[in-house]
Amino acid sequence: MIKTINDLKKEYKAYVNIYDKIRREAKAGKLISVKRGIYETNKSANKIALANAIVYPSYISFESALSFYDMIPERVYLTMSATFRKNKTKEFVNDFGDFYYEDINEGAYPYGVDIIQLEGYSIMIASREKALLDTLSKIKINKSEETIEELLFEDLRIDEIEFDKLDKEKLIDLSYYYKSKTIKMLREHIESKNK
Repeated sequence: MIKTINDLKKEYKAYVNIYDKIRREAKAGKLISVKRGIYETNKSANKIALANAIVYPSYISFESALSFYDMIPERVYLTMSATFRKNKTKEFVNDFGDFYYEDINEGAYPYGVDIIQLEGYSIMIASREKALLDTLSKIKINKSEETIEELLFEDLRIDEIEFDKLDKEKLIDLSYYYKSKTIKMLREHIESKNK
């Protein structure tokens, strides 16, 4: 269970020195630091469940979400999340793993994000369609050198069967929130296939 410093102050209010109690619990392994002021009580907590607590607001996206949905064959060991208005990428390393946060277009941020339950935690995660768009929004493609299909199925290794399962209408609707030539190419590709 995730606990903030304020949660622990309430829980340990009977102690004369709350911070000493927190230090003792951390030394005993009962509290594991996730980042300054945030602790986890479960040593085997799923790192995906912790990512939203490290940087707020954020949601799981990019290759981490694509892997979660089995859209790419690789397991991603870096937990990648989308944020906005942070103006830089952020990285955190703790006992649970490596966490990476990257801004996306603020106009696109709130759309296509789901809340799921995972091992007793509520997690904000990009839908399958949004995870793909977030990933593509960070890639510049040269029309003359590469097609969108090469990018999707060779470079990113998106599973073609999983790609075909995507809600194309949702994908197109969400694509308009991004200012990306690569996403525009994807939209044009989908629309041309549906003619």
